[in-house]
Amino acid sequence: MPAPLFLSGPCEICGQQTSGRHFGVMSCRACAAFFRRAASWSKRRIECPKGNCTIFEDGKFQCKRCRLKRCFDVGMDAGKFQSNRDLISCSNKFIKRVAFIIGPPQSLSTFLGRPTFILCCEPDKASHIKTVIDVTYLVDIANTMFLKEPSQNIRPFQFHNSLEKLSITLDDMRLKQPDNKIKQLTRVGKDESLFIWEQSFLRVVEWFANFTEFNELEDYIKLEIVKAAWICWTRLEKLTETAEYQRKKLFTSEQFMCGNDSCLDFGNYEVDLEWCTNYSLEQLTFYMMPQVELNARQCIQDLIELSPSSIEINYMLLQVSLYHAGRKCQGKVLEASERLLQSQADNLHDYYKNKMKLANYSGRLAKMMKINRMIEADMRERAEKNEIARLFNILKIDFSHPDMFEST
Repeated sequence: MPAPLFLSGPCEICGQQTSGRHFGVMSCRACAAFFRRAASWSKRRIECPKGNCTIFEDGKFQCKRCRLKRCFDVGMDAGKFQSNRDLISCSNKFIKRVAFIIGPPQSLSTFLGRPTFILCCEPDKASHIKTVIDVTYLVDIANTMFLKEPSQNIRPFQFHNSLEKLSITLDDMRLKQPDNKIKQLTRVGKDESLFIWEQSFLRVVEWFANFTEFNELEDYIKLEIVKAAWICWTRLEKLTETAEYQRKKLFTSEQFMCGNDSCLDFGNYEVDLEWCTNYSLEQLTFYMMPQVELNARQCIQDLIELSPSSIEINYMLLQVSLYHAGRKCQGKVLEASERLLQSQADNLHDYYKNKMKLANYSGRLAKMMKINRMIEADMRERAEKNEIARLFNILKIDFSHPDMFEST
């Protein structure tokens, strides 16, 4: 099969690169398409009062009339149109022919076979052998805590339903960390990360253990919900804490809660990644921090403006946790999550109607769900990028229960 012939040279109308002979003249496709549309204009429409308008350096005409006059002057003839050869009549056919001849366009990442965010990384830094971090002990602690009597079940007269009970539980957990004892971290490495993760997971387990309807579920369903939901629960809970501290002027706009008794200043801390990857922070900026600061700031601002009550915060925590767990695990976990959400929606309605005396609370609920959707979107983005990291062996660690850390 002979190689395809490509015609080159300047377009006789505008001077740009030609794509072949159209209407009897060597021209670019833009001028050919223009002539096809304009060739039937009346003579009156062709006449330009100025007579000869300027053609810009990029080949664009200041005046359509002068462009058409130029087409006629160089010899373009609508009668020379060949329907069986000119592909202007069908741009799809043209695209298919070009794709057949030269193939689809390739981005740099496609050409190199590596995603954009690690184009600058050295291939020999990929980690094919992993160090496994065993978190079985956390799962065992969770199982044990779910079998015990709830720690906050000592004041039954203070709550009328499980949503109010969860609100008391969270308030009591927060009272264990006095405001004046919150320490600011200036460095986050292996020890700090593992400690914060352990704190966060066990905090979520304690909270769920005081959820009456949750405790009635089968043991494996309870564990699956907590394993799937602890990260999004923690993120939202820390954002609500941060918003409260910023509202009270105890935090600056740069300070964010990250642990039960610790915070970060986004403008004054360093991250040590040597323990989990061979790549530098600069090489992994796209992967490690997917809009994390921007999303956190927006959620905090929305929470400050909304100023949710304790009941509303606990409903938000339930909604984002159970929705995420059900969507991720499906099956019986999804069925259980939907039942729990329905019962708590009824409790929230009772709270608004009978305690807050709000006949119409749709506006507040919409703002609450907007914040939860932002958390859920962040979870999806992180999970997708973690999958990329797994495929390209970016991290040199793995977990005994990897499903617990898909969105870290």
